[in-house]
Amino acid sequence: MQKAESNEWVEMKLVDREVGCGHPVENVIVLKNNSGNKVTFRITIESKFTQRDDLIEWHISLLGAAKKEESFVSPAENKPFVSEISLESKETKEFKVVVTTPKGGFKKDIARFSVRVEHDNGSVTQEMQLTLIPVIVAVKTTVGNEIPVSRDLAKKSEKDKEERSATYKSATNEILAIMAPKEVKGYVFVETMHPDRIPYLGKDIRGYKGEVKGEIAIEEIEHYLEPKPAVTGLELGALIELIDGPFKGERAKIMSIDAAKEEVTVQLIESLVPIPVTVNAEAIRMLDTK
Repeated sequence: MQKAESNEWVEMKLVDREVGCGHPVENVIVLKNNSGNKVTFRITIESKFTQRDDLIEWHISLLGAAKKEESFVSPAENKPFVSEISLESKETKEFKVVVTTPKGGFKKDIARFSVRVEHDNGSVTQEMQLTLIPVIVAVKTTVGNEIPVSRDLAKKSEKDKEERSATYKSATNEILAIMAPKEVKGYVFVETMHPDRIPYLGKDIRGYKGEVKGEIAIEEIEHYLEPKPAVTGLELGALIELIDGPFKGERAKIMSIDAAKEEVTVQLIESLVPIPVTVNAEAIRMLDTK
C-alpha cells in the first residue's frame, strides 16, 4: 500500500514493500521553509519488529544532510533515529531516508518504521512496513553440468545448515529451491534468502562458474515451471549428441521419435556398422548445424 502526504512544509511518500535481504529501500522527504526565518526540522524514525532473531540488524541512513547520518536497529537494540536539519528562509531541500534490509534475515520477517517530521508550524507522520521475502539469482555453470551443479549445491547447502545448527538452533537451509530448465544452457536459478552466501556454497563445486550480478523476477522464468515434453523441437534427420548412457559423446542422426514414451531412435554416425539405438529424449542434445 502506498502512502503519500504533503503540505506547504513537508512532502513524504512511503511505500509498504516485500523485499529481499541486503536491499536499500529509498524514501524521499522534501522539506520546505516557507517562512522568512530560519527553521529547524526534526526527523524521528521509530522501529517495530516481528522477526525470528532479535539480533538481526536493519540499517537506517539519512542522505542529503551536511553529513551522512546512520544507525543500526534491531529488536535487541532499538533506539529512535533522530536528526535535526535547519533550512534558511524560503529554502527547499530534498532528502532520502534509506532503510537497508539485513543480509541474512528469515522469510516473512517484518520491520515497521514510523517517520515523523516536526517543525515550528506542525508535524507529519507516516508509516512503512517492509517484509523480507526470498530472491532468485542466476548461477553460471559449464554447459552440460547444470544438473550436477544443482545437485551439489543442494547437498552442500544442507550440510552447511547442519554445521550451523550445532551453534545456532534457528539455522535454516540457505537454498530454498533450485531450477535447471533444459532449455537454458550454462545457467541454473536459485531461490534464497541470503544471496551473498551462494558464492561460498558454490566454491569448489565442479562446473560452478559464479553468481550472476542482480536478481531474477519470477515473471522472467515462470514459463519454465511447466515442463515441456522432452521431444519438443526434435526433428527427423536432425544431428544430435548423446549426453548420457554408454554412447555418451557420440554424434548421431534421429531416425524416429516416440512422443508418447519420450524416446528417440538414433543412428550413430561414426559407427562402421549402422547401429540404431533407442534412448530417452533427455539423453540427447541438438547440434547446431549452421
